[in-house]
Amino acid sequence: MTYALPGRIPTSITASSYIGGTDSPFTRTRAVLDMIKGWEIMKAVTEGTEYLRENSEAFLPLEPREDYDAYLARVNRSVFSPFTQRLIRAATGLVLRKPIALTGDPYWTEMFKMDVDGCKSDLDEYARRLLMCSLTYGQSHILVDYPAPSGAVSLAEEREQNRRPYWIEIDPNNIYGWRLDRESNYGNLIQVRLAEKAVLPDGEFGEQIYDQVRVIEPGRFRVFRKKQTVEDMYEDDDGAYQGNMSSPAGAKDFEIVESGNFSLGEVPLVTIYSGKVENLVSKPPLLDIAYLNIAHFQRQADLIHSLHVASQPMLVMEGYDDQTKDLAISVNYAMATQPGNKVYYVEPASSAFEAQSAEIKELQMQMATLGISTLSQQKFVAESADARRLDRVDTNSMLAMVSMELEQKLQKAFNLSAEYVGIEPPEVKISRDFDIERLIGQDITALTSLFDQQVIDREEFRDILVQGEVLPSANEVKSE
Repeated sequence: MTYALPGRIPTSITASSYIGGTDSPFTRTRAVLDMIKGWEIMKAVTEGTEYLRENSEAFLPLEPREDYDAYLARVNRSVFSPFTQRLIRAATGLVLRKPIALTGDPYWTEMFKMDVDGCKSDLDEYARRLLMCSLTYGQSHILVDYPAPSGAVSLAEEREQNRRPYWIEIDPNNIYGWRLDRESNYGNLIQVRLAEKAVLPDGEFGEQIYDQVRVIEPGRFRVFRKKQTVEDMYEDDDGAYQGNMSSPAGAKDFEIVESGNFSLGEVPLVTIYSGKVENLVSKPPLLDIAYLNIAHFQRQADLIHSLHVASQPMLVMEGYDDQTKDLAISVNYAMATQPGNKVYYVEPASSAFEAQSAEIKELQMQMATLGISTLSQQKFVAESADARRLDRVDTNSMLAMVSMELEQKLQKAFNLSAEYVGIEPPEVKISRDFDIERLIGQDITALTSLFDQQVIDREEFRDILVQGEVLPSANEVKSE
């Protein structure tokens, strides 16, 4: 039995994962399950057309008495317009349109910035993924980790061995639960459970996949693994290998496979919020737009289906009662009828399509009102430059809050990383300049004329060129 979202997408969460089950690290808490309801909607609008088609019965319900083959044909004609995804990308691009500035030890600015996760992801790329995830689900996470002790006796030797802290990006869907300190340090995180997949070699070519949960507490961690095996592997028609998962009977189907200690006195999980409700609980900030995006998808699918049906009008022949004789209707044939009989085509009135189109446009305007047009710098009507600046005041305030949250949490991650190795952390700075109106050739010519006429001095001239992104800032020059 699966935990299903009423009227939405069935999830893969089993009933045993619900709160109140056995005392298992694999149990999801109520708060997690409540957030998943909105996350499924956000996943649908960010994954796009293919995901919606695969889960079509949740978004394009089967009409009464509709043939299932005809329904599948209708689904395969549907196309999703990714308004929400474009909004997320636009907002991320505005917040991180300039490189993140790091000042401090060259260890951070030269090496760590170019590879923060041990997989060659630079800081800007990594921050972009974090921010997009946060805007999608309302939260994203960094787990700051440090390799096990080595034989190095100094920080220089550890650097030579490339032993250093690294960041792990945690999918919000992989957090099963947490505990907060309700006594001494109220609200501080004292336990978190993270879902993982362990892929172990089996023989020369095979592998076994295990579900496991990493439980992290201040100063220590444990890894619980389910006692399951992959049996009866076979190759299906698509060339993919399938198998049956089995687990031994018993009250507890898991065991501790790894445990250890680390030097930090806190859980090294850093959470970046964009819709915080309370600690580790959030609401996707674009959920309302996502629902409108789903409604837009449904109405657009209806219109596409209606146009498909209307493009094939039905031939009506009044007075023709010979149902046994085959007819061939084409431009190469002529047909004679009895006097008084009529032959004509029946097709839907265009007013029906006009109503559907008007509803689709209304949904587009609603999404634009909630922020799409402003963030993507697109307008449905022409506006002056002053009007556009006024329109972006509220948006810039929201972007500033998101930018400040990202900056603070990246700083926190660097602080934890520095605590591991015992050195000073760098200072993180994210630009708050979200205006992308750059100076063009005519503007530069006019400014040059003002400078030549000594209306503005050299310093003012340079400041305007830097603000208009014609010249680099002093910080950008230093970083190069």
